[in-house]
Amino acid sequence: MNNVIARSASATIAIAAALAASSAMAASTTELKVTGVIKPVACTPTIGAGSAVVDYGTIAAATLTAGQNKVLDTKEVPFSISCDAAVKVAVTAVDNKAASKVTGLASLVSASATESAMFGLGTASTKNVGAFHFAMKQGSFTGDGANVDTIGAATSATPSWSKSTNGGMSTGRMLSWAATGTTAPGAYKLISGTLAVTAVLNKPENLNLTQDVTLDGSATIEVKYL
Repeated sequence: MNNVIARSASATIAIAAALAASSAMAASTTELKVTGVIKPVACTPTIGAGSAVVDYGTIAAATLTAGQNKVLDTKEVPFSISCDAAVKVAVTAVDNKAASKVTGLASLVSASATESAMFGLGTASTKNVGAFHFAMKQGSFTGDGANVDTIGAATSATPSWSKSTNGGMSTGRMLSWAATGTTAPGAYKLISGTLAVTAVLNKPENLNLTQDVTLDGSATIEVKYL
């Protein structure tokens, strides 16, 4: 196919030159353009079976205790990043319901969790439902079949990487993966492991329990190429 294209291009240029020679009024130059697109390696993140929904089902209001936040069970789902070729990547998170986040709940999830690692659970009857934490579970990930460490750094042009304590996602930071015992992001074609999600509910007196209260958390995970 390339040879055919090359012959066609040459023929076009030759015809243009012949026409130019046959007329004194014709242009004495012609333009040759070379076009194309070089695309970066494409990577696709996948949560679970592709639905990307962590469902806590029905939670009975009677299980909530006045004056206390209820920590729901941690849910684990598969997470993977599949790329066209081996490449160094990181992931960042955006809280799509940031305005609904109930603050001060991080310590209920983990001693190492920070406020920036908590994401909003949406609102019901103008009341904030709570917050959730999610993490790339440390020790569960492989890169092209080999065990890897989850590492983290602040989102900057010159990140300083270190091993992540629990793989928690947080705003303003990014996570990547490195060969076990190292802290330099590795290039992989397939990264796979476990995503762990823990939700914490607002105190019952801060919710309208005369009607259904729907958990509606949402965060966007974005793949960044390093």
